[in-house]
Amino acid sequence: MRMLKKAGLVDVQPGVAGAKLARDISKLTLLDVYRAVNAVQEDELFSVHDNPNPDCPVGRNIQESVEIQFSAAQRDLEKELENRTIKDVVHDISDKEQVNN
Repeated sequence: MRMLKKAGLVDVQPGVAGAKLARDISKLTLLDVYRAVNAVQEDELFSVHDNPNPDCPVGRNIQESVEIQFSAAQRDLEKELENRTIKDVVHDISDKEQVNN
């Protein structure tokens, strides 16, 4: 909750239980939440061993070989999260509850 507050996504009042969103749910994206909770550092969704064996053909080449694909995958994830709002999630949950009742 502290991370969400620091990012300006929720309001928390001292002495009052609970929190409320600081923005309209149609303006709050999953990317906002993802970034607020520091799920991963920028461009680090996927990581490769920091100290690969330079004597190993795979070890000395793996980072450069997969870096472009990993960066593209992270961009795609962030683009998808940016296009989905909390309102979308609320509606999805509501729809599922109506089907189950």
